[in-house]
Amino acid sequence: MKQIWTILRKDARHHWPEIAASLAILATFAWAEIYSWTHSRNAAYASFSLLTASFLPGLVNALVPLSWIFLIVRVVQGEPLVGDRQFWVTRPYDWKVLLAAKVLFIVTFINLPCFAMDAFLLARAGFHPAHYVVGLLWMQLMWILFICLPAGALASVTRTIPQMLLALLLVALFMIGMIALSQVIPNSNFSSGSDWWTGFLFIATTVTIILLQYSRRRTAAARWLIAGLFAALALIMVLTPYRSLIARAYPLSQGDVPVEVKLLPAQTNRGSYYDQGGEVSIQLPLSISQLPKDTFVDLDGMIATLTNANGVRWDSGWTVQARNFFADSQSAEISFQVDRRIFDQLKSAPVSAHLLLAFSTYHDTNQRQFVVPQGEFQMPDVGLCSASGPAYFHSIRCRTPLRRPRFLLITSDMASSTCPWDKQDSPAPPGLLAHDSVRYGDSDPAEMGISPLHEVDIYLSDWNTLGTRFSNPGICPGTPLTLSNPEFVGRSRVELQINNLSLTDYKRGSGKITFR
Repeated sequence: MKQIWTILRKDARHHWPEIAASLAILATFAWAEIYSWTHSRNAAYASFSLLTASFLPGLVNALVPLSWIFLIVRVVQGEPLVGDRQFWVTRPYDWKVLLAAKVLFIVTFINLPCFAMDAFLLARAGFHPAHYVVGLLWMQLMWILFICLPAGALASVTRTIPQMLLALLLVALFMIGMIALSQVIPNSNFSSGSDWWTGFLFIATTVTIILLQYSRRRTAAARWLIAGLFAALALIMVLTPYRSLIARAYPLSQGDVPVEVKLLPAQTNRGSYYDQGGEVSIQLPLSISQLPKDTFVDLDGMIATLTNANGVRWDSGWTVQARNFFADSQSAEISFQVDRRIFDQLKSAPVSAHLLLAFSTYHDTNQRQFVVPQGEFQMPDVGLCSASGPAYFHSIRCRTPLRRPRFLLITSDMASSTCPWDKQDSPAPPGLLAHDSVRYGDSDPAEMGISPLHEVDIYLSDWNTLGTRFSNPGICPGTPLTLSNPEFVGRSRVELQINNLSLTDYKRGSGKITFR
């Protein structure tokens, strides 16, 4: 234990400039975070230049993890693991002692200051830090797993800062390639399918590299492990049977989805179609019926399959939709993109469209009434909130500690809003509801982030018949709201067959400009 403390003190003396810079950047982040609470965006622009108000906060957010990575690289490379001429192997160092000293250094000068800053920000925002200890520790665990471990692994297989920068460049190129690959693999955007396995593989590989380097200093083997991890992640993305996983997650409905969906006639004067990026947008208006009052469904995704009499067939693959259907919803639109060349082959004659709609069903529970107070107030399940003015569309802005609620639904009768109506707008009739939801979904104690506080905006959207739009006045002090906590019921797929569909009737267009 004495040797661990000796190495720790030596590293602290040797790397005090990097430590001081990291702490200064962290303190600047805390100042910028507090300033964002106490000054509106308009005030920020009035007192600072555009560069200061928008660029510098984002720069500080990026510099915090970068300063941590740089500090980890410096302290790990202080006793280099690459090569066969390390000075420290001639000293009475045991690799376990050296590794423990490096871990203690990271915890002392990265995790503990971050933990203290998070506790300070919670207290400054009006939340007692003692009530959120588990979440604060969870945030530090996430930083260790997804920042400290990867940075330590890369630092252990590089000798100098330039080598580390080259390694980071290769990692960045790999990530760009993975993003590009995901865009061309069908269905991958709708279903990740392998997040758990890829996360476990990533963490296990970084731990193995660090242990291998400190115990054996097998740099070539460690670097091959990194290359193998990259290859494995790419293969997992390519070989994952996304369509089968989605079919298993959303079994075909046997009449258990409490909603009936039908295609509505095309709206007139839809105009010329947009052709941006070689794709044409098709919008299908649907009627929604038979939803029970205390039930709603989310349309998570869909597949559109188009065929014509000439044998031309096109399949969209699973695409994300993210639509909410409530009992008061009478209609909604779904959309998908068709390659222009395929569209030109299908537009001349009616086509058959087969739609697979993936629904998640929820039961609306724990409904209670809430009237928006004046000034700052505590909103159940969210945090400290205040009603914003017209600059923010009469919405509610909140600061929530550690994580957003798992699922909070906000509903309001638009006619009961206390916000002033615009003279040019038509007031909504009584009974027309507007909704918004705040959800995190996961049951983790906290969301990963530098700050323990997350900003939540609540803006009510109206769900009403297509073509009948009423102004949504928003949320103001005195506006009555209904808060509820929906419970997940299940997932399923619904089939919708549409014959004799004219694509040109449902193409999205402005009626004025065609982009070719």
